[in-house]
This record gives sequence, structure tokens and C-alpha cells, in this order.
Amino acid sequence: MTMEHDLGIQLSRLRNTGFDTKLKAQADAKGFASSYFFAIASRETNCVNELGDFQNGEAHGVGIIQIDVQHDIARAARDSGSWRTDPDPLIDFGAQLLADNIAAATRAFPDLGGDDHLKIAASGYNCGIESAIAAARDGDSDANTTGHNYGQDVMARKAILERLITPQDGL
Repeated sequence: MTMEHDLGIQLSRLRNTGFDTKLKAQADAKGFASSYFFAIASRETNCVNELGDFQNGEAHGVGIIQIDVQHDIARAARDSGSWRTDPDPLIDFGAQLLADNIAAATRAFPDLGGDDHLKIAASGYNCGIESAIAAARDGDSDANTTGHNYGQDVMARKAILERLITPQDGL
């Protein structure tokens, strides 16, 4: 199996569940490509709306983009079950977090290109934007991420998703 094959399955999953529309709406509202947000969902959950990152028997990641329970919105959604019945607030929260990360990366590195900002922002989604920016100053925003490749992997997934999404998809 190739990553492109797996991402094709995940894109179909997004379409079949309606999460493509939800993620696209928030990406559009926050000013970044839906393929980027889909790539985050792919890296986090293989595009499945679920609880994850279990530690001591407790889920710490909530929803299709795995908002951490350190954020009150995620803890409340996990505990009430609304992550499954009303995932929109978590998706909005995650999209805003990414938008804020992109803005922070752009401020920290004004001379870099947009894809570099997106990679740093994705790294920050995983390890915190301050940590990702500090690591980027030392040469690689992924130095503190899971697998030391989170931002790079998100960008690779984004590129493949852009090839898989056709203009008639409207995504």
C-alpha cells in the first residue's frame, strides 16, 4: 500500500461521512487550504472521528483532528460525548489553532515562503507553536514533534491530497 492509496481511502471516508464539508468550511473561513486541514486529520486519525491518545485509560485526543484535553472544549466534548454528535466546535477550534499557528510562524519567519510557514504551523499543532518556532530557529520545526516528522508528513500528505482532489470536487 502506498500513502497515495491510503489517502484516497481517507478522502473517500471524509466524503462519505460529510467531514470533507465540515473541514473545508472551517479551512475556508480561516484562510488556508482544505487539503492542509485534511492532511492534519489524516495524520491525527486517518480521517476517523474518534477518541485517541489514551494515557492511563483516559483519552487525551478528541475528534477527527484530535484536540487535546488540555483544552477545556475537548475535555467537555469527550466527557459529554458531543465530539461524536456535534463535532463542529472542535473542528472550529482546531482550525483557529492552525490559523493562529500560521500567523505566529509568519511573524517569526517573515522571509520564509508559505509552505515553510505551514510546515512550522503543523509542527506547532503537534508540539506547541512556541516549541516548533524554537526548533525551526535551530534548523527543523519537527525536532520536538511525534516521530520528529509531523510537519513534514503533513505537508507530504497535503501535496498528495491536492493531486487526489479534483476541481469538480469543489474542495
